[in-house]
Amino acid sequence: MQPDHKEVVRANVEVHSRMAATYNTLEPHFRPENRAKVSEKLRTFRARCAGGKMLDLGCGTGFLIDLAVDYFDEIHGVDITPAMLAQVDTSSGKVTVHNTVVEKLPFEDNSFDFVSAYSFIHHLLDYRTALREAARVLRPGGICYIDLEPNRLFWKAMVDLDGKANQSLPPHVAKARDSVLKVEVKVEQDFGIDREVFRNAEYSKSVLGGIDPDEIYQESKELGFSACSVRPEWYLGQAEIMHGQSFADALTVENYLRGIAPVSLPLFKYLEIVFVK
Repeated sequence: MQPDHKEVVRANVEVHSRMAATYNTLEPHFRPENRAKVSEKLRTFRARCAGGKMLDLGCGTGFLIDLAVDYFDEIHGVDITPAMLAQVDTSSGKVTVHNTVVEKLPFEDNSFDFVSAYSFIHHLLDYRTALREAARVLRPGGICYIDLEPNRLFWKAMVDLDGKANQSLPPHVAKARDSVLKVEVKVEQDFGIDREVFRNAEYSKSVLGGIDPDEIYQESKELGFSACSVRPEWYLGQAEIMHGQSFADALTVENYLRGIAPVSLPLFKYLEIVFVK
């Protein structure tokens, strides 16, 4: 039975309240190589924006905000979990946080140059409402940057692998499969969070199986944007090549896989989505 909006909000508050204290040390997107990658993206986006006013949706403990203070002049972060917001660093004087839902933002139309949502929209019951709000508060020509969203093509490939349980898999493939299929078990063991609560907190990933790259591209104009690009990120085994061989080798493989898209799209775990209003 599909949960309603209130149930999904409650589940997210419960899950992220329990995770808040260790979130910055346990989540893989805080690793140095990813922080450097995202920081460079933000630098590029700031150069494209006409102004420096930014809104970060689902800001959590401030992963993106911490990187963005080097580039943006005024930053607003929105999140529904007070325990996460309490850890956002506002010492720069540029940052203001807001404890509210993203489906009804407390901002005027056309008031931001840049809107971001990092590893966030899969936590929503229906991401479309939030993206319409993002389009509403963006100025014409403004950019909405979304990243680290689960690629539905990858999720399906991992689920299909589970039907071949007797098949011997390379360790990094088995690890990728388990990161999709066994995360609820690990979260229950580590944090005591009920599996159904966790599934509701990541509804678009755990229940719907991630974000479809073609679908969100096709929806972009209806959501209020004039342009959209979707780029796959973090192919299966990329971290193992980075740390077991070299960053240069990892980049060589990445460039090759990008060159044979769309055949290679199911090998990338996440999606980066960039809208222009």
